[in-house]
Amino acid sequence: MKKIPSWLIIILIIALLIGSKFIFFSKKEDKPAGANKNKNAMPIAVNYYVATYAGFTNDVFATGKIGAFNQIDILPEVSGKVTAVLFKEGETVLKGSTLVKLNDADLQAQLLRSKTQLKLSEQKLERLKKLIAVNGISQEEFDVQENELNSLKADQAIINAQLAKTTISAPFTGVIGLKNISEGSFISSSTPIASLVQVSPLFVEFSVPEKYSSLFKKGLSVKFSSDNTSTTKTYSATIYAIEPKVDETTKTIKARAMYNGDQTFYPGSFVKVFVNLDEAKNTLMIPTQAVIPTLKGQKVIVNKNGIATEVMVTIGVRTDEKIQVIDGLNEGDTIITTGLLSVKKDSKLKLLKATN
Repeated sequence: MKKIPSWLIIILIIALLIGSKFIFFSKKEDKPAGANKNKNAMPIAVNYYVATYAGFTNDVFATGKIGAFNQIDILPEVSGKVTAVLFKEGETVLKGSTLVKLNDADLQAQLLRSKTQLKLSEQKLERLKKLIAVNGISQEEFDVQENELNSLKADQAIINAQLAKTTISAPFTGVIGLKNISEGSFISSSTPIASLVQVSPLFVEFSVPEKYSSLFKKGLSVKFSSDNTSTTKTYSATIYAIEPKVDETTKTIKARAMYNGDQTFYPGSFVKVFVNLDEAKNTLMIPTQAVIPTLKGQKVIVNKNGIATEVMVTIGVRTDEKIQVIDGLNEGDTIITTGLLSVKKDSKLKLLKATN
């Protein structure tokens, strides 16, 4: 029997190895591909939302503070003894009404002396006028007397000004607070007598983010409610002034709105402010969770005949639950709202429940 050459045996072994690779490894690699294909073939159950045109209001919520247009602590301009307190605590006082009277006896005496001196000086000047008319005196003598009269008039004006300071009056109409003095007490220019607050009208001061600056304007109506009540009743105010700069720390714009209603609010109390900056009657609004942020912008997953399709969208303002779509969608498009992490492009979809 003829012996098989060794080189032929080596060739056969190599051929068997190569054949085994094609037989076993090709089947092993085909298995995952088949599995992925089966996996992709199974539809993913998702909830959806049908895009429709609707109206919305762009409400901004902020914390505000009630303020008074006029609010002061009444302080005397001069020191003195209190002879009369002419107001009652917590009552409304009118502008110009006398609140407190200080002792002015010494000033009244000075005024009386000044009036007497002034009268004598005027009489003397009248006599000198007759004499100068006939060249009985020099012009210099007449001028000295005239200057003396003017000086006495100035002294009297100073005394009257000091007397006026002993009568403390209300600078504006408002509600006066609790008194800190009594009749007979001695007060100085640093002694607070009471507070005076104008309670109507009032203003609401609040701030909104800088991004709303283009929609923020004078004349805009706002709503506010008190934090200290359990009711949901709101009150209306109108913006009358806006700060012409942005706060560098908070990046907000401050405004004040006038409230002229009958409800009593205490200046300094905090309120919740609701500002309607924009209102649209016909716009596409979709649930916020349906929008997926990407490096190039925002996208949504749209159902097209049971297949997932990625659509880039341009968004606008947000509300608590929905977001405005300016471009990219049409009315009637079905947007996927759940399972967004599992859904890929061209995935098969199974629609379950519509989202409100």
